Amino acid sequence: MGAASRACVVAAIALLALRSSLTFVAPGTAGRRRPSNTAAKYTTQTILPALAWIKTGFRESDLAPTELRAINLGGVDVLVGKTEGGKLFCVGNLCPHLGTPMSEGADVIGDTIVCPLHGSSWKVGDGELIDWCPSPPIIGPLTGLVIEKKKLAIFEARSGFFGGDIEVQVDTNAKKAYEADYWKGILDAQGKNDGTYY
Repeated sequence: MGAASRACVVAAIALLALRSSLTFVAPGTAGRRRPSNTAAKYTTQTILPALAWIKTGFRESDLAPTELRAINLGGVDVLVGKTEGGKLFCVGNLCPHLGTPMSEGADVIGDTIVCPLHGSSWKVGDGELIDWCPSPPIIGPLTGLVIEKKKLAIFEARSGFFGGDIEVQVDTNAKKAYEADYWKGILDAQGKNDGTYY
């Protein structure tokens, strides 16, 4: 192959490489950006509560005394039930001890609710702790030295005047507020992009 043909081959390869690296820009679209593939926009601002009354989809007459129903309303897991006396209440579905679902076998005794896993009990009216982790003996109560003893989350619940539909007041921004401290953009090897750690 002669020098002239080699030069033509090199020029053709260079032209192909240049063509593949260029992108076509349609007239009138210069300066426009493609839409982002990221659906969520994360922010470091403080997420304020947004309280709303949300219907559960069932009526007060559908619940028997001591019966419990778990439901997710606006991103919040709640447990709606009635006391032995028939009073309507709504509490958080997660036990403050280990975060286990209370809906998996919790008992309502009088106006208290008892966790099915370790027997902790709270008043359904105000969430006050009555007994912390009595089971298993000795080991259970010692967890109170390591894990903070907390009240049970309480939510306002009401029965509609017409039809008796149960409504619960929840913070519809609760999920956003919880995630705000964790998802703040692209992470580097040091933790969050604002210099703090998880």
